[in-house]
Amino acid sequence: LAAFLEDIALVSDQDTLDESANVPTLLTLHAAKGLEFPNVFIVGLNDGVLPHIRSFDDEEAMQEERRLFYVGITRAKDRLYLIDSLNRNAFGYSEPTVQSRFLEDIPIDLLEERFEGGRSRRVEMRNDFRSTRWEQHEPAVARPARLNQPHFRPGWRVNHAVWGEGMVLNSRNQDDDEIVDIFFQDIGLKRVVASLAKLQVINED
Repeated sequence: LAAFLEDIALVSDQDTLDESANVPTLLTLHAAKGLEFPNVFIVGLNDGVLPHIRSFDDEEAMQEERRLFYVGITRAKDRLYLIDSLNRNAFGYSEPTVQSRFLEDIPIDLLEERFEGGRSRRVEMRNDFRSTRWEQHEPAVARPARLNQPHFRPGWRVNHAVWGEGMVLNSRNQDDDEIVDIFFQDIGLKRVVASLAKLQVINED
């Protein structure tokens, strides 16, 4: 039994990877240790994710998060894609994010391109580059909503291209957009972003 457990402890999912298969491999940074790939995508590079929010007040934990990021970077043989998000959805709400402080420690001349809004542009030095970098930083805080009133009103009937006709139950401004709660007869309650949903107002009764 002791020999069996010792052998099992040394086996991991990486040992069964077929490196010749032309498919993407999804794995955590911890599981990537010791492996290499031609192209590597590291996603979720936002403060609170990497580094994890629980490491903000612990210098040793922050250093470990930094080492973990280094592990991920060095898994790439040819190309490395570092991806952060402008907003993250949690509990039905979209909140703005802060780019991982680790990204700002990478020399700008080592970065090739930067993609924003579906388009790429050459890298430019951010004008808010922090001198303290990752030692002192506040977690992301949602921006206040606009002062003007929401466009959609409770009781309005609207039409969605996929879900059909529905009734607006609630609407509020958030992050320069409008979040609308709509009840569709066949689908039920849906929460949509007005700029993306492209709602058509049927009536304003």
